[in-house]
Amino acid sequence: MSNTKIQFRLPEDMKDAAMRQAAESGISMNLFVATAVAARVGARAEAERYFTARGSRTTPARAKALLMRLGTPGAVQDDDRLDSADDPAPPSGRRPRPGVA
Repeated sequence: MSNTKIQFRLPEDMKDAAMRQAAESGISMNLFVATAVAARVGARAEAERYFTARGSRTTPARAKALLMRLGTPGAVQDDDRLDSADDPAPPSGRRPRPGVA
């Protein structure tokens, strides 16, 4: 594994807090940041693995049946419906809730 040098910007107060925590842990700022990045990358990879495995154990029909049993009648919003997936989402990727700006 080779190392790569990068530069990035942090707000001054965040940099100060990171430097303080690194010093309290007795490690360099470089190791502190590398450890934080590794933890984030690992957590995301684990979440992707977990949800992929969970998703492969069911079908959309079974998920819909479960939601129909557990839902509160009358509480379904238009953007909560599984059959509205073919409606285009706004550029942000989130659908607006009816009546909410």
